[in-house]
Amino acid sequence: MNNPINFTIHCEQRAGHWTSWVTAGNDTTAAGAVVLVGQTQEEAEANAQQWADRLSADPRLLRS
Repeated sequence: MNNPINFTIHCEQRAGHWTSWVTAGNDTTAAGAVVLVGQTQEEAEANAQQWADRLSADPRLLRS
C-alpha cells in the first residue's frame, strides 16, 4: 500500500520578497532542501504548492 506524505507549506517575508518551503510529515526542514521565492506571498505559496505536487508525484525527489 502506498502511504501519502502530508506536506505543509510555510511562507515568510524576507526583505523585498517572500520565501516559501515545504515540510514533509513531522520534519522541520525544507523537503528536498528547496526554498522557493516569489515577489508576493501568493506567488511564493503557489511555487511551494507546485513543488509539493511534484514531490507527491515522485517522492524520489526527497533527499534522504
